[in-house]
Amino acid sequence: MKTPVVLPVVAITVDEDGVLSARLDGQPYADQRPLLRGDLRGLLDEITSELATPVRVQMAEADGTTYVDISTPPGDDTTQEGSADVLPIRMLPGVTGSGFRPGEQVAVAYVLLHATADDAGAAVVRLPPAVLSRHQGALVLMGLDSNTVTPLTAPLEATV
Repeated sequence: MKTPVVLPVVAITVDEDGVLSARLDGQPYADQRPLLRGDLRGLLDEITSELATPVRVQMAEADGTTYVDISTPPGDDTTQEGSADVLPIRMLPGVTGSGFRPGEQVAVAYVLLHATADDAGAAVVRLPPAVLSRHQGALVLMGLDSNTVTPLTAPLEATV
């Protein structure tokens, strides 16, 4: 199975009684049924099977403890990549850019902030720890051979 560059995010909150609430990419998921701590594995299997892709799991306990992990679809180790019978259930958001050389490797970067170079052309960027947990920015595509940079500040849309 090929892992996408950006994983869907499953945010799980556990209250004092062990009741779970789940959000998939910011939207409530399975909120019509009660979920307990013992339902977590089944819930993640359900989500990863529905999406046919791994997900990033962010779990917040009632006492403030947080956990982050990656969950893969059940039976993922037996799935043959490119198998004709394995089809994604939902298309993931994607981005496009142009101006690259044919066959060129293109990197995706997330711009956290902008800095201005000094008179010598050097820039110093210091990243406080808070930036790592809460940030705003824009995606860019960078051609690794041509050094072409395409900024992507519009919202991501599903691609075919």
